[in-house]
Amino acid sequence: MTSAEPFDPTDAATFATFHDAYARAFNRDFDLPYSAAELAVDMVADAYNDVIAFLGRDREGAVVGGAWAELPQKDNRDFGFGEVFVVPERRREGHGTALVDALAAACRAAGRSTLMCEGAWAVDDEVSGPKRFAEHAGFELDILDAQRELMLPAKLPDLVIDPAYELRSWRGACPDELVDGYADVRRLMVQEAPSGDSGLENEHWDAARVRTEEAKWEKSGRVPQVSVAIAGDGSVVGHTQLVFPSEGVEVYQWDTLVLPSHRGHGLGMALKVYTMHESADLLDGRRRIHTFNAASNAPMIGVNEAMGFRQTAWLAEYVLAL
Repeated sequence: MTSAEPFDPTDAATFATFHDAYARAFNRDFDLPYSAAELAVDMVADAYNDVIAFLGRDREGAVVGGAWAELPQKDNRDFGFGEVFVVPERRREGHGTALVDALAAACRAAGRSTLMCEGAWAVDDEVSGPKRFAEHAGFELDILDAQRELMLPAKLPDLVIDPAYELRSWRGACPDELVDGYADVRRLMVQEAPSGDSGLENEHWDAARVRTEEAKWEKSGRVPQVSVAIAGDGSVVGHTQLVFPSEGVEVYQWDTLVLPSHRGHGLGMALKVYTMHESADLLDGRRRIHTFNAASNAPMIGVNEAMGFRQTAWLAEYVLAL
């Protein structure tokens, strides 16, 4: 029998136990864990997300896994965005199912109707454990993403910038004169990029949320290199983010978006290449950059592959009706 014990992520001792199990569970080269500092900050509730968390134990009290979910407070209030894990040596014993059940019940009690979780597997894995587990637990596939990596140092395409646009980049805090336009582009990510059929709505983004994210990045030790494309009228029409954890040798390409009315000018490629130039000192000594795109997003995949990214894994977004 598995017990799913609710806990407060700000409880340092319990969180340390939780993170130890989490780090052991995410032990594949393409599916690496966040550091304790990163995860601790991510799991703290704020004005935009509440957080629920469980520590899983077997009948003898040994820790076998864990689960948590973010509950958006200003958008997507029908959803819980969850993560469930079991340490490798204790899989296929029913612990994962018990943790899913506990997480689903907590999300349901919080008024949510859909639990969304992710599962990743190597690109050549034909009998994926995460896929089998999700289907066994009753999840349905919403959208399939492709994970790619670029080994460093990389030979980049030439930087070509359409003269109708200006590119700007920063680390840490977004310049005050750009923050509202940057927030508007962040808000449109769900609407303007492939996002499945689950009914996700645009996230609530404003200047205050940008500042909240920046403060959390700083507290967790992450260094972001963010770049934007600016049209002739001064509006922000695209952006990209390279995020550098304080520990390890990995780099993560997070959101990249160019607004539809400004596509066809090479801005996606320009933003990514420009950002790598701007962060050359941060890239020095790093091993690779990870990026994720919907498998149906052919234009962005074309940009990534032209830069030298190669697929290593699939990342499936699954939904469970509660």
